[in-house]
This record gives sequence, structure tokens and C-alpha cells, in this order.
Amino acid sequence: MLSFIEMGKFLACKQGHPDGRAALTANAVPFPLRYSDPLLPRSRPCSSWDAGSPGIAATRSSMDALTLGFIVFAALFGGAAIAIRVAPLLPAHHLSKDSQDAVKLGVGMIAAMASLVLGLMTASVSGNFGNASKDVNSYALNLLSLDTDMRHFQPQSCPSQVLLADYIRSVLHETWTGATDLPAQRNPADSGQILLQLDGMIHGWTPTTADDAAVRTNVQNGLRTVLTSRWTISQDSAAAIPTAFVVVLVAWLALIFVSFGLYAPPNMVVIGSLLLCAASIAGALFLISEMSGPFDGLVSISPQPLVRVLDFIDTHGCGK
Repeated sequence: MLSFIEMGKFLACKQGHPDGRAALTANAVPFPLRYSDPLLPRSRPCSSWDAGSPGIAATRSSMDALTLGFIVFAALFGGAAIAIRVAPLLPAHHLSKDSQDAVKLGVGMIAAMASLVLGLMTASVSGNFGNASKDVNSYALNLLSLDTDMRHFQPQSCPSQVLLADYIRSVLHETWTGATDLPAQRNPADSGQILLQLDGMIHGWTPTTADDAAVRTNVQNGLRTVLTSRWTISQDSAAAIPTAFVVVLVAWLALIFVSFGLYAPPNMVVIGSLLLCAASIAGALFLISEMSGPFDGLVSISPQPLVRVLDFIDTHGCGK
């Protein structure tokens, strides 16, 4: 994955600095963020960027959503089923009314904590999903704005506009890795390499008037805005539910179902109810896990904002 610092560094390199690290430290590049010297990459010289750079690929969740759903269902219903089988083997005083009241008190506390954690998890994932959707729309708007600024520099900007379209295609395939209906890629390079080429092309433009120079400056600033938006989307795709968090929640829920099995009568109505309850909770966690990866899976953000921008660039390109 191309880090944000490295993306800033290649812009510094392409502006003539032999060491992008020093350029960033000295604020030689008008980049959105500043970095203290210890954080900047030390092992990658500017010359290495010309050999290619890795693109930004979507990061999948650490735990597959469907697998998580099956694990949750097995843990909950399995715990209840084991408790139903074990209950007749326990001494009578273990199943007395006093014992049942004590277990209910403890399980009530666990249920309250589990409800709180599940609610917080849902709110967090839903909020991230909504933010990711807004970020995609903002990214599409920034790309469209960049293309609009480029049009003021035609015909010099025509090759750059073609490369911008290739960049969008690459981003679509890197971010929505599971989509099958995306526009075909024309450039085999990844988005990081294409962005590097695009930046070099823009720096090669030759303004003949003050207005042309202002247009080129606007395009350069627009490219940095696109770079920032791309990083934001990369972070949105990397947001996953911590595995330890899920394990603790499932353990709490399993304890609750074990308590149900201990004191519930072993008839078909009870077993059917426990089965449906376990399936419902497993389904809820499945959906939460799906939403934690906003660019893949059954519940995902549509790539259509970027596709529409790409269609506009292709339809209204140079000479059309």
C-alpha cells in the first residue's frame, strides 16, 4: 500500500527535490499535512519512484463476515444445546429457585453489557459506512473538478486527461475488488504509478500567459486534493472490527444462551425459539461485519459516483 507520507514524497521528488523527505520537512511542497522529521521515509530515494510505486488497494476485514455469522450461531445455539443436555445431570439444588435467581442476576448484568457493546459497535460501523459513502462522493467531485480545470489548458492537457481517466479506472479496480461490472482498465499500471505519471505531465505543461500559469497552479492544487481524498478512502476501507472485541462479545452472548438452556424445559418450542434467537443475533453480527468493509461484500458502497465521472471524461474528452 502506498502510504500518505510516500505519496507526498513522490510529489516532492517530481518537483525537483533530490530527497523528497527533506522537501517535506522544509515545507517546500504545499502539501495538506506537515510531518516531523522522524516520521518521514528514510530508505526510499527519489530515483526509486520512477521504477513504479504500489497503488492503494482496498483492505478487507480481518474476519470474513459469513464465517463470523456461522461461528456466532454455533457458539450460541451450541451453548444452549449443551446446557439442555447437562441440566438433567446436575444435582437438584443446582437447579433450585435460589440458584436460578442468582444466575439470572449475573446473566442480566452480562446482557446489559452485551447490549451496550453491540449498540456501540453498530453505531460505529454505521457511522464509518456513512462517512465512507460521503468520502466517495467527495472524491468523485474532486476528480470532476480536476478534469474541469484541465480543460482550460487544452490542447496541452489532453494527454493528462486521458491519464486521469486511466487513474480512475485503476482506482475502481483497486477499491471495489469484488465488483464485476466495472469499466475495463486500459493502463496496466496501478493508481500510484499513474498518479506519478500524471503529476509529471502537469509539471511539463508550458504556460504562455499569466492565466495559463494560474490554471496550472489550480490543477496542481486539485491533484493534491485528489491525493488527500484517495488517502481518506483508503483509510475507510481499512476500518475493521477488532477480532478481540468480537470474541468477547460472542463469549458474553454464549454465556447468556447457556443460562437459557440450563433452566428452560427441553421441548421443541423452547429449542425452536433458541434456534431462531441464535440465528437472529448471528445475522445481526454478520451484517455489522459486512458493513465494516464498505467496499466489498453484500453490503457495500456503490462505485457509481466514480463511474459517472469516468463516463463524463470519456464522453467529453479532447476532440469530442
